[in-house]
Amino acid sequence: MIFRQALPQEINFIFSEGYKEWSKNRTFEQYCADNAKEDVCGTRYVLDVNNEIVSSLIILKLKDIVGKKAYGIGSVLTPKIHAGQGYATELLKNCLQKEKEDSFIFLFSDINPEFYKKFNFKILPLKFQRYEKSVCMVYCNDVSWNELLNCSIDAIPNYF
Repeated sequence: MIFRQALPQEINFIFSEGYKEWSKNRTFEQYCADNAKEDVCGTRYVLDVNNEIVSSLIILKLKDIVGKKAYGIGSVLTPKIHAGQGYATELLKNCLQKEKEDSFIFLFSDINPEFYKKFNFKILPLKFQRYEKSVCMVYCNDVSWNELLNCSIDAIPNYF
């Protein structure tokens, strides 16, 4: 298993797999254009097994919050053929180790949030939740969590 940045020639595959999950009534071309915008402020990572992508995600640099760096994890995806084998878990562990500094790492869970709780992501209080179908969660230390709770909803990123 190799954790690494996605290669330029792999982006089309990653987008085609993502499109299966998140097309949102867009054409494939529109989906690709929308997601390519994220690559300007983010880095895509993959888990590679025998030269095959078995899981992928993007880490986006967001606006600082209370003077601390903030990131977003998006498009966490494991192709159906590889689902249930722990690949997304391994990929997330590697990404969280990479961002060890005192920061906030947000994600919007479109699946059961319990999956992300095992990585110590916390569900933000209801006053910070903007979306009915996606739960906003954050990974941070306890001091940062308490600082975040004193912020307004304007400090919390929108769905990315």
